[in-house]
Amino acid sequence: MNVKNFLISGIAGGIVDFLLGWLLYGILLKDVFPMTGTENMTFIFLGSMALGFLMSFIFSMGETISKCMSGIKAGAIIGLFLGLYSDFFMNVNNAAVNYQNIVIDVAVTIVMSAIVGSVIAVINGKMK
Repeated sequence: MNVKNFLISGIAGGIVDFLLGWLLYGILLKDVFPMTGTENMTFIFLGSMALGFLMSFIFSMGETISKCMSGIKAGAIIGLFLGLYSDFFMNVNNAAVNYQNIVIDVAVTIVMSAIVGSVIAVINGKMK
C-alpha cells in the first residue's frame, strides 16, 4: 500500500463526501431529513473523513482500484452495505420504522459513495 496515495485520496474522498452530504442532506433532502439543531459539524466532518480513508484503504489494498468506472462500482457496493448497516442499526429501537426514509437514505448513500469512490480511484490512477 502506498501511504502517500492512501492519505491524499482519503482526504480528497472525505472532503467530497462532506460536501455531497451538505448538498444532498442539507439542501436537496432537508424536508425528508430535517435538521434538529443539535448536529455536531465536527463529528459529521470526521465521519466523512473516516469514510474517505476507509474507501481509500480498501481501494489501495490488493488490486488497486484506479479507474473512474471501477471506483464508481466499488464505491456503490460499499455504499449499499454501509447504508444498510447504518439504517438498520439506527432503527433498532424505533417502534414505527419509516421504511421510505430507509430506502431514500440507502439510495443517497450509494450515490454519494459511488462519487467518492470515483474521486479516490481517479486520484489513485493519477498518482501511479
